[in-house]
Amino acid sequence: MEPVGRKEELLHRIAVALRGHEANKPASGAAAGRETAQSVADRIARFRNMFESQGGNFLAGPSLDPLLPELGEALRISGVTALFSPPGDERARLVAETLVPFGPFRLASPGEIRQISAPSAAGFQTAEFAIAETGSIVQSGQKGKTLLPGLISDVHVALLTPDAFVDSMDQCLAALSEDLPRNISFITGPSRTADIEQTLTIGAHGPKKVIAVLLP
Repeated sequence: MEPVGRKEELLHRIAVALRGHEANKPASGAAAGRETAQSVADRIARFRNMFESQGGNFLAGPSLDPLLPELGEALRISGVTALFSPPGDERARLVAETLVPFGPFRLASPGEIRQISAPSAAGFQTAEFAIAETGSIVQSGQKGKTLLPGLISDVHVALLTPDAFVDSMDQCLAALSEDLPRNISFITGPSRTADIEQTLTIGAHGPKKVIAVLLP
């Protein structure tokens, strides 16, 4: 694939990828026809409240362009120096590439991040679902997709589109049951555990920080 140059071209390609994603999303019958902009906005607002209450960071704006400095700053504060995305996730790759000058960051491969001497990295991935009632981001292994960005990165950046939001866990599982994946990851804020002497540890089994970016 030819190298990508100017930021404007990258932003244009992300917009095209978003439109293609919306067109390929299966409709849910009569309910899809009754869906209103207000109901989608309410669902997103409920997700945001729950997600932020669990320690997640939620970024949204009229376009991706004004979000890039804020996202870059959040990653720099977290000590991130490298960005990676899974194979086949064109949207995640384009957003990561566009963000490189705001670090400055460098692009890395998932294989490099799995090494013992790996740099502090942010893993980008397009979320399959965002559950409003729990504030959870959902990734699955459907069609051979990897879960690595939400498992091995220091910061996980989940890219959300309005059609990814569902009201409940039941709706999410019902959608996945049509082609049940072997692996499903529910990400609700940063990884945390208190298994050792009841002392809370952030990032013990996954990312220390989770950022959800709502792409318009």
